[in-house]
Amino acid sequence: MKRASYRHIGGAVISDHGVIPLRRARDLISFYASESSDRRAAGDTRIAQVCADRALDLSKALEGAERWRRAAGWCVPDAADDHRAPAREA
Repeated sequence: MKRASYRHIGGAVISDHGVIPLRRARDLISFYASESSDRRAAGDTRIAQVCADRALDLSKALEGAERWRRAAGWCVPDAADDHRAPAREA
């Protein structure tokens, strides 16, 4: 059974290697999408699909983490990654 490469738990994006800040998750989505496109253009459809699947898994995890953070009161979901930032607007 296939498990998602990335998931969200309690407002955090999780990989097999730990928590990923939301900004970094967005960068990785762009990277995987670009790699997928490049690999497909080079005729390597298997790797292109792996990259596309990882981008999709990560996008879903990011969306879920952002939704959770907004529900928890974070006006700017990325601010939760910076522990010095206030959680809510005054």
